[in-house]
This record gives sequence, C-alpha cells and structure tokens, in this order.
Amino acid sequence: MTVHPLRLAVLTRNLEPGRFGTTVTEWFERAADRHDEFKPDLIDLSAVPLADLPVRIAEADAIVVVTAEYNHAYPGDLKTAIDAVRQPWFGKPIAFVVYGGRSRGLRAAEQLRLVFGELHAVTIRDTLGFHEEDFTPAGEPIDPTTDAAAATLLTQLAWWSRPLRDARSTTPYPS
Repeated sequence: MTVHPLRLAVLTRNLEPGRFGTTVTEWFERAADRHDEFKPDLIDLSAVPLADLPVRIAEADAIVVVTAEYNHAYPGDLKTAIDAVRQPWFGKPIAFVVYGGRSRGLRAAEQLRLVFGELHAVTIRDTLGFHEEDFTPAGEPIDPTTDAAAATLLTQLAWWSRPLRDARSTTPYPS
C-alpha cells in the first residue's frame, strides 16, 4: 500500500530577507521537508492574495502557522487571513512555530488556539517558540535539541493529519 505524503501548508506573514521571521520560517520549512511524511507548501501572506488563501488551505492536510508575537498577541494581518478562509479550517490539524521576546512567542500561540478552536480546527499541544538569540547568523538553531523538537511536532501533526484527512474525505464536516 502506497502512502501519499501529507500536504503541509506552512503559513507565514512575510519572507523579507534579514527578518527573524524569515530565518525561523526557512529553518522550519527545511525541517518539514526532511520529514518524510510531509510535502511542504510555503504560503507567504505578503505575497499570496487573500482570495487565493481558502483554496490553498482546503488543499492542505495540515497547517503550521509561523508567526511573531506582537503586544502579547498575534499580528492583525494574520487574523485577517484566518478570517478570510473560514470553512477550510474545519477539521484540520494545526501546529504553531512562534517567535518573539522573552515569551518566545508563546502568548501568540495560546491566543491562536482559541481562534482555531472556534474554527473547528485541532491544534497540536507542542509548540516551537524562539527568540533571536536561539539562531546562529547562518540561520541554524543553537540548541542541539531544536531539530528533535521539530521532528516531534511534525510526527504529532502527521498522527492527527491522516485520520482527519480520511474523515474529511469520507464524511462532510458537520457544520
């Protein structure tokens, strides 16, 4: 039996060179690409029109949101993008890779859990959170356990992705 790779939407806000978010996103995309179960689809919200976003999310088996924490929350343009999609979030597993100051972005992830719960999505408990000091100038994590943490998050996400994909394909989500 052939198992097709899971389609993983890696949703980020802006991939401008020199930004810390770009460093985190590019590192995570490499980690996801090394994980045999996923085929990543990078979605840069600064480059993808909001009208195209629902189709990209609908095609995904799982989503990873990569975002900064601003003012103890997540950015407004991310909320706008989330709200532009609505129904394609239903029954999708979602993980978070966040970054920020002392909290390493974790407050943004906690608030996003509430938003995605309202959208009938399943959020993965484990979250990856970073501070700029956590990466080398070359864009690699300093902590040697970071790659293992990413692999664990991706394994958990794959565990949720297959049964939810199968459920969505055989039974319409009750709305």
